[in-house]
Amino acid sequence: MHKGVVIRQLAIQVASEDSSYMPARILILGGDDPTNINTELNTVNVAPSASRVVLLENMTRFWSIIQIRIKRCQQGGIDTRVHGFEVLGPKPTFWPVFKEQLCRRTYLFYSTKAHTWCQEVVEDKTQLLQLFNKLNSALRHEQMFADRFLPDAEAAEALGRTCWEALITPIVHSITLSESSACSPLSWLLSEYLDNAESARRCKSRAAIFNSRVRRLTHLLVHVDTSQMDGEELKPPVKSKGLNRSKELKNGKEGKNKDTFTAPSSSSPSPVKP
Repeated sequence: MHKGVVIRQLAIQVASEDSSYMPARILILGGDDPTNINTELNTVNVAPSASRVVLLENMTRFWSIIQIRIKRCQQGGIDTRVHGFEVLGPKPTFWPVFKEQLCRRTYLFYSTKAHTWCQEVVEDKTQLLQLFNKLNSALRHEQMFADRFLPDAEAAEALGRTCWEALITPIVHSITLSESSACSPLSWLLSEYLDNAESARRCKSRAAIFNSRVRRLTHLLVHVDTSQMDGEELKPPVKSKGLNRSKELKNGKEGKNKDTFTAPSSSSPSPVKP
């Protein structure tokens, strides 16, 4: 099956004049790879007078492989004959056109934001600490939009990917690259974090608050896949759940300090929904 196509109806064409070659009982299986096709989707008994037999209808998920097994033929036949197949996918919508326009506008908007924020960091490295609130606010806004207005998880994921490609990836590249002999903004920030670590343990001082903000920012940025993308469409990093990560981060409060921090491991696609 074409990737992402959920079957609305799958049917075969048969003919009663085929006699013992006409199918009598059909088993339909689904799977995700050729070595694992073992999910029974439906079993159909075919009447001797049938001409069009519906095998699957209104599926709710995508199967990359659909297997049709003729288990028995009319009159005990040992060979079979099928005259055709019909596959109906999802009903046509305006989403493909809307998706392109939505993603392009989103990409342009957040590309501009990313450029502005990167310039602020270049001029003043302490602006790095403000990135968490800015990024988290933007992702939460897009998550709410996806929840309220987009038709399905696929649409939300497309929007989420676009946000990450336009906003997060340029920022990560900017703060991790150093100009001439100077260290990168992120290197500077982590050096400050290590310098403050000892005093942060002893008391809840400004150093502790500073380190808490550094942890929140790295917690967000560690998810980013900075690998090069292929040239097709506006496809951001492969972190699949795109916008959903903002939900995990929205409870972080400025100034709240945690004694320990564990950077979550990243995984490959991903979402928004997202």
